[in-house]
Parts: sequence; C-alpha cells; structure tokens
Amino acid sequence: MDRRPHPHRRTPSSRRPTRGSLRDRLALAAVTLATLLVGAAPAVGQSISDGTPVQVSGPRATVLSSDARHGRLVEAFGDVRRARHIAVIVPGVGWTGPLLRDEHEAGRRHPAVQARTLLAEMQRSDPHTPAAVVVWLDYDAPAGLDADAARSDRALDGAPRLVAFVDHLPRSATVSLVCHSYGSVVCGHAAPRLRVSNLVVVGSPGMDVWTRSALRTRATVWAGVAADDPIGLVPHTRLEGFGHAADPTSPSFGARPLPVGGAHGHNGYLAAGTDSVRAVAQIATGQGARVPVVGGASDGG
Repeated sequence: MDRRPHPHRRTPSSRRPTRGSLRDRLALAAVTLATLLVGAAPAVGQSISDGTPVQVSGPRATVLSSDARHGRLVEAFGDVRRARHIAVIVPGVGWTGPLLRDEHEAGRRHPAVQARTLLAEMQRSDPHTPAAVVVWLDYDAPAGLDADAARSDRALDGAPRLVAFVDHLPRSATVSLVCHSYGSVVCGHAAPRLRVSNLVVVGSPGMDVWTRSALRTRATVWAGVAADDPIGLVPHTRLEGFGHAADPTSPSFGARPLPVGGAHGHNGYLAAGTDSVRAVAQIATGQGARVPVVGGASDGG
C-alpha cells in the first residue's frame, strides 16, 4: 500500500465524525457538486457547440500514438524530432481520439485547428528555429457535463502518461505545456514531475492546488481567462473530492498573468490574431520576457 502523503488527501482524524456532522458534510458536498455542474453548464455547452468551420493552413497531423480501445490519440504538427521549440496542448472536456482525428468542418475549438494556428504563430515569433506543436489526448477526458468533470479521477489517471510522454521528447528541445479547461487539472497533477520550461493554463476550472508553489514545479506558470469565458462561473472550491481548488488567474495564486485580449468564450485562446495566441507563441519560443505585463501577481518560478 502506498503510504506517501497525498497532496489532496486529508490526514485521517482520530475522532470519528458524528452522524450529524457526516450528514452535513455530505449535504454540503452535494450542494457543491450541483453548483459546480450548474456553473459549468454554459462553458461545457459552448465548448461542444462552438464550431463555425475554420480553414487553417499547416502541416498534416502525424500520429505519435493511438489507443483505439480507450479512444486516446497523440498527434504532432511539425517535426518533433527536429524541433527545438515544442508546445504540447492538453485539451479538456468532450474530446476523444476519433473526434480529434476527424477534421471535417473543424471549428476553432478543434485542437488540430488550434495546433496549426499556434505553430504558425511560433514560426512567426522565431522563424529560424524549428518548432512543433503536439496535441496530447492520452487520457480519458470527461465526456461532458457530469460528475467526472467536477472530480479529479481522470486527471490523476492521465497525469503519469503525460509525464512519460514529455520525458521522451528530445532533450535538446524547449518544451511548454498549454493546458485548456479540464486539461489544466491533468497538468496540475503532472506538474511536479514534468520536465518543461513553461506551464500555460487557459480557461481553467482550477489545478487542484491553492497556490502556484503547491504545484512543486520549476516551470514558469502562466494563467489567463477571457472576460466572457463561462468557466468563470465555476466556483473555486474543493470538497469531498469535488471541485478543483483555486482560480489560477487569481493574484493570490501566484501565476504570471497571460494577456487574453481578443480571446472570446471558452475556446478562443488559440484563435488567430488574439493576444493570447501571440503570448503563448512567445512563451513557447523562449521569449516570455516579451509578453506584455497585464497586471496581477508575479510567478515565483
């Protein structure tokens, strides 16, 4: 049995809770879950329906790994072996391998569209250095608006595979993670073991920690959320296994603020022409110092 302390597991109390206090805690947990799901409804609904077809030029997807049984898929855009700058996108709720592979009438929420847009921006930011973008979906993302999205089980299960994948990327490359929505929960659990230079979270419900230092990472942590992203309705709490703790964009969390001008809704962070995609490209190409300061707390790493 693993007896190591878990960052989100309370030390068992020597005093057994009374029936009344246990009932109260369960009731509060139920209310918290309901609040989370009601608050998340607009964000998830938009995430599923946001899809006017977008044409983005760029390289064809190269499959790096595929698990048809579990519906998982990892694709690369650009030559990962030659790349010196690699951005790894970790998508959130609603994505499966078959959906990722299907680019017919793909809209801006499609990770392949986002990957090509980010790659083009990285190439503009540093045209003389080979770059690649990976869409990593080697975990079982929550299907939609259900308890799985409010809990962390799927993130805990996927985090070791994310660590293993990053470990096998070329050591000569600078690696940055771009974690969207529930993907940021996966990144939060993987963070202490990730060999990355930057950790960027956008549209995040939380990373299951209360402060940036609790991520126990040497990476520079960036966080941003659009003013009209409905994910902002999700309460930042953690109770009886539900919720994902603090808002990473809160000044008290301690991440560097990511500019999000021009980004709209829950899926607009990597859309062409936005301040956010430009900032992510600068971060991923080692030019984070050029990212405009937009106020907020400074990252400690």
